Amino acid sequence: SASKMNNMEIPRAAPLLLLLLGLASPASALSASSPLVRARVAAATAPAVHASPLLRRLHPPVASAATLQQPDAAASTAAVAPEDEWIARVDLAAFGKECRELGSRLEKGQGEADVKHLKRMILWSNLCGAVGVATMWMKPNFISVMGLSLWTMSRWTMIAHHTCHGGYNKQDDGTGRFTSLGFALGSVQRRAMDWLDWMLPEAWNVEHNNLHHFRTGEPGDPDLVERNLVTMRDFPLPAKLKYVAVAAVAAMWKWFYYAPNTYKQLRMHEMRRNGEEIPSSVDKHDPFTIGKFLPGMASEAPALGYNFVDYMRKVAGPFMLIRFLLLPAPLLLVNPLFFRRAVVNLLLADVMSNLHSFVIIATNHCGDDLYAFQNSVTPKSPSFFMRQVITSVNFRTSNGIRKDGTARPVHGITADANDFMHGWLNYQIEHHLWPQLSMLSYQKAAPLVRNLCAKHGVPYVQESVWLRLGKTISIIAGRTSMRRYPAAFNRPQDMVA
Repeated sequence: SASKMNNMEIPRAAPLLLLLLGLASPASALSASSPLVRARVAAATAPAVHASPLLRRLHPPVASAATLQQPDAAASTAAVAPEDEWIARVDLAAFGKECRELGSRLEKGQGEADVKHLKRMILWSNLCGAVGVATMWMKPNFISVMGLSLWTMSRWTMIAHHTCHGGYNKQDDGTGRFTSLGFALGSVQRRAMDWLDWMLPEAWNVEHNNLHHFRTGEPGDPDLVERNLVTMRDFPLPAKLKYVAVAAVAAMWKWFYYAPNTYKQLRMHEMRRNGEEIPSSVDKHDPFTIGKFLPGMASEAPALGYNFVDYMRKVAGPFMLIRFLLLPAPLLLVNPLFFRRAVVNLLLADVMSNLHSFVIIATNHCGDDLYAFQNSVTPKSPSFFMRQVITSVNFRTSNGIRKDGTARPVHGITADANDFMHGWLNYQIEHHLWPQLSMLSYQKAAPLVRNLCAKHGVPYVQESVWLRLGKTISIIAGRTSMRRYPAAFNRPQDMVA
């Protein structure tokens, strides 16, 4: 009977299994072109009616939107939510001009100090790796797992991330290694020496440096959490089970989603570069998960000229072989038990690294106090600079914030320790304004950008990473939605046709 079924454990768990399977299915609502997604986007275009406490503090509502100076005739008749009224007051041209000037000053100010700082962060990363590798023969333990995890995380989010963006191009020592054109590129050997992870560096450079950074918060952003996880948002499942599903995805997201999706973007990039058309059967924005390689899943891979064997050979295979087999292999000469323990520690560290990176990455552009957009603007235009601020969030930064809202001065080794544990992704606003800067430059830039935004009335959101994780989970679970930027306030001269 139905009452008996409700008391059984298997039916209670079945929806969660169906949800996880649905996330891997191309026939699911993950497709950005599906009716469900179109309905979701249409429903979300109405402005939100709730403002975060931080936005309310920075921009208290005014008495009437009718008194605001609107940028164009269409906007003058638009209904403006209180938390969006700041938009009409911003002098975009002046804000964009000051952003460009500040970015130029910061870039010109880089030099030997930035290189020394990079070397210090590499040393810290390598020390984490050394501790993990030296102890991985022991029974599974926190020290080994954490050391290996921090090694992997910092090599990606700090060293590879800022080097691949060109943050140290002008400080090159002549070898070309720590430049955007040399780091981890061209061979498995180079990849293993510089940055070994689930993702192919060439693929990540296309997906992240080009698509994500120039289309942040737009339909063309491959990392738009609200869209990519629309299946979970709309799945008829109790909230608590959705939270379990979020944790499961976070524990495997690099190999489950990020590595295969970045490779899909690389293949499309290569086809365009070769003058080939992307087949109409391929949804350019549909996230590609590892499950799409399963038989019967109607994968777009064949249409893009590759299959699972190609993917394993070029992308995931080298990482799996080197990290989980070759790295612990010398222990076989000592004791096979040590080898097995090392493999377990490495696997646990991979789970930990997935969780850690999910917490500091998925939360960067997600929350009901951040904006999403329905169209694109010209890179480096005033609208572009504003968008990078209002669709990004900072966590605790090295300087910290006083109770009165002003930033403290940058402070030495404790600053670096804070930023290291955040993977240097706690400066997301500054990084998206000027992705070509060094890690040290972002420490210097944060208080300056905060003051600049306050001067022009642009919301600058900064909260604990744990608070942001809660807001991200709320988006993923479908309890809240990203705030939609009112199209009536778009600056026509900045828009991409």
